[in-house]
Amino acid sequence: MGHAPPVVRLALAFTVGVAWVMTGVPVWLLPLLAAFVAGVPTRAWPWPSGPSRLWLLPLCAGAFAAWVSTSEQRCPAPEADQRAVVRGRFLASPRAGSAPFERTGGCEPVTMVVDAPEAPAGRMLEVEGRWREGSWSFWFQADDVRAVPRAEDAGPRWMAVRWRDRLLDRIEGLYGARAPFVAALTLARREGFDRDLREDFTRSGLAHLLAISGFHVGVIAALLFAVLRSSGLRARTARLAAGLGVWAYVALIGFPDAASRAALILTFVALSRARGRPPARWGALASALLVLVALDPGRVASAGFQLSFAGSAGLLAWAGPLARALRKRFQGRVPEPVVVGVAASAAATLATLPIVAWHFEQVSLVGIPATLVAGPIVALALPGAIASIAIDFLSHDLAVFLAGGVSTLLDVLASGATEVGSRPWVTLWATRGSVVAMVVGGAVATHVARRPWIGVGARRALMSIYFVVGVLAWPVLVSIQGRGTAELLTIDVGQGDATAIRSPGGRWVLVDAGRPAEVADPRGHPVVRALRARGVRSLDAMILTHADLDHIGGAEAVLQSFPVGAVYDPGLAAGKEEFVEVLEMAARRDVPWLVARAGTRLELGRVEIEVLSPTDSMRAAGVETNEGSVVLMVRHGAFDALLTGDAYKPVERRLAALLGPDIEVLKVGHHGSDTSTDPALLDGIRPELALISVGRSNRYGHPAPEVLERLRARAIDVRRTDRDGSISVLGRPDGRFTLSHGGR
Repeated sequence: MGHAPPVVRLALAFTVGVAWVMTGVPVWLLPLLAAFVAGVPTRAWPWPSGPSRLWLLPLCAGAFAAWVSTSEQRCPAPEADQRAVVRGRFLASPRAGSAPFERTGGCEPVTMVVDAPEAPAGRMLEVEGRWREGSWSFWFQADDVRAVPRAEDAGPRWMAVRWRDRLLDRIEGLYGARAPFVAALTLARREGFDRDLREDFTRSGLAHLLAISGFHVGVIAALLFAVLRSSGLRARTARLAAGLGVWAYVALIGFPDAASRAALILTFVALSRARGRPPARWGALASALLVLVALDPGRVASAGFQLSFAGSAGLLAWAGPLARALRKRFQGRVPEPVVVGVAASAAATLATLPIVAWHFEQVSLVGIPATLVAGPIVALALPGAIASIAIDFLSHDLAVFLAGGVSTLLDVLASGATEVGSRPWVTLWATRGSVVAMVVGGAVATHVARRPWIGVGARRALMSIYFVVGVLAWPVLVSIQGRGTAELLTIDVGQGDATAIRSPGGRWVLVDAGRPAEVADPRGHPVVRALRARGVRSLDAMILTHADLDHIGGAEAVLQSFPVGAVYDPGLAAGKEEFVEVLEMAARRDVPWLVARAGTRLELGRVEIEVLSPTDSMRAAGVETNEGSVVLMVRHGAFDALLTGDAYKPVERRLAALLGPDIEVLKVGHHGSDTSTDPALLDGIRPELALISVGRSNRYGHPAPEVLERLRARAIDVRRTDRDGSISVLGRPDGRFTLSHGGR
């Protein structure tokens, strides 16, 4: 890109300025950077620096635009379970029980869950209900939907929304159960799309085929161009008309980022050719980036936006060289379409790899070959689906006939994705730490390898070494992080429990394993992923406090993923099928199964874990599952943490009489239910910090308001996984501790 058009550097500088603010880097550091750059002698720069300092202007402009965007008046943040009345419009009818809802007053769209699928899209409505807190953002549970009388519903945007909604009705009539599939391919609507099938597409590396992207826009542009040319139009006129048709389509589906990017690029290329100039591909991509970021700086934080431009940049930078290398390697023995397809898929995959791993923490290992097979199927199904919808206005019977052929293609595509996605080896799970290591290692390697005195062979070897060292060194750095402290990690598993304990020497014990995962691959379970992110390679023990599914659901995945020294449980009768499956898995892995009785101690170097309950008398009496939960005391010098499982108040009152005050951390019992956290316990141990493992907007109402009030009345700091994500407490032998959490 040394000879790239100036607009490329202009767009990059502006986008970096936006990202500077969006990532939370203090804005006041930017003037210091500008002063530093301006003060360094030009001969010290490794690139031609005459005009280089001018790029500080778009950098500052981008930062200013992002600052203005984030400083604009926003709607006040809602509170969980808060009742409210909101006014706005559905962007699609909630056929599957939910749809995006755009509120008035410039508020961000919110997901609206409603039992009124007939709620019209694009019409002004007044909705009464309650705010709920989801995994990533708030959503609204609607109780009553009312039309706003005499509301103004005119305007091209809302006309397009209503028109798109009517098209969805036609799609349902033509495709039945496959309607969500066709709606995703043609109109960028994914409501009602089968969740398991979507996961299969993700694991197969085909998720991009479900979103409107440059691929879809390119297919539509080529189809329009071919139709217009066949009607007798000149190439120049047909190209411009096809561009207008593409923009009409992009407007109809609501201007998604990837489609807007592709339409802008097509427009810039068409304008260049219309003026008799060769199209500058990098200039067109950079211009599209500059336009979209300037219109909405917040786009920079979107995963879809990042993937769209990274994939396009990868195609421009590497598809050609990779294709030439493949031609040279195979010397005509491989068909040209295969060479081009492999080169394009590999280029886009490599460019988007860090972004995919960062946002989704998994990378498909079969994305390139899967795309080579699935791409032509989609290229046939997409125009067929569009044609069937258009023909339905003229002849329903003919449209149904055409839809049958499209449905067959979609069935083949879905079956293939399911077959491939069900294999446990098709994805590689990653952590954000490994992504940072990979990117930093690659950047350093690239910088060093560009030195003119390094040969081609040495350059390749250097890049490979830096990449491998970066990936391998990260787990080592993670494993030594926090040495000298004991860590108590409350893992965000939703409505369940999972707590990992680390000794100063890096040994680990897991207490409970959360609910079953939503994916078949054990590596995808949140407990397994959290442990691998901490560099865990084995567990000294896994303690299951009791046999409820929200505590043992992930135990099988843990046993499949790590060597486990022993499994402990309270030794109470539990005939639940899931518990029996965990027993059988432990037996297959030759993992000892032991009883955790009062007085049992586990030594992890300088960390001691003592079982306080259940007692033998409780076990003999056959107490109820929750009442017989394993209760643990974790000690590291003067640092103490009490983990109460789901034990009830009578157990807590008995323990309060035995334990002394000044216990630093209390793991609140039973997810904050009022069956636990007795006032006598709080007054007896006087904790500084209370940790609550609880699911967002759970149906049990946890944590109970009474429990939160008891904790507040005693000035105890409360942290919750539904709001704070996974919570890490680093305890020191002198009793002090530090707290951090992973957010959402």
